[in-house]
Amino acid sequence: MKKIYIYFACLISIISFGQKISFKPTVKVIYDATLQLGEKYHHTQKFVLIGNSQAYYFAAAQNYLNDTGQYEIKGIDTKSISDYFQERVIRFNNKTTVFTTIIDSKLRYEESEPLKWVLYSTTKVIGGIKCQLATTNKFGRRWFAYFSKDYPQSLGPYKFNGLPGLVFELYDTRDDYHFTLANVESFSEEFRFNLNEYKNYSKDKYLKAKYNMEFTLAGYPADMGEELRKELQNAYDRKKIMYNNPLELKPFE
Repeated sequence: MKKIYIYFACLISIISFGQKISFKPTVKVIYDATLQLGEKYHHTQKFVLIGNSQAYYFAAAQNYLNDTGQYEIKGIDTKSISDYFQERVIRFNNKTTVFTTIIDSKLRYEESEPLKWVLYSTTKVIGGIKCQLATTNKFGRRWFAYFSKDYPQSLGPYKFNGLPGLVFELYDTRDDYHFTLANVESFSEEFRFNLNEYKNYSKDKYLKAKYNMEFTLAGYPADMGEELRKELQNAYDRKKIMYNNPLELKPFE
């Protein structure tokens, strides 16, 4: 029993110095996702999830490359290429941290409330793996998740963890956000990330700051000219309509 405990502790290998995150994943998961961002804007996206049942990192695939320093793909610098879903999630020390970069501002917030799942006997086969249904009500949506105990890591897309197995499929009742596991493999490369450069806000202040930077002229100089100001604000208003369907419809539910 002692040998098992020592091996398990070494496998997780979680170290924390301030906000410098370091852990050793056990799996790497690729999700294909479809996102209904607005009435007419349908977006497809790949996401990467690496972690173990105690710690994980989740992000759009390009942001994963950026965060891990893998900028070069076939000789092309992709650092400047961004995805719609800019927020990344790290679960560490029983806290979930969401962080993002908007223009030159680096923001984050923390929360720790676990999800409340209801498990059902309903099953389906996904990629040759038998999965079981679970549901939860969170963020103004009802979510359906199919997970497999064949993969014991308690992991899923975004903040949807806490089930007794890996989530293979996740979607809400409106099918606005739909994640499907495309590939899963063993993975043990140590993950390191420094959150110290991201300013920590309460969730409500984070959301207000994020909104102001994404959809208003808060970051622009006041003397840039009325004509230019109106033109830019009209562009932001159009962007607001295009991206009017966030994953968290009710962020504090």
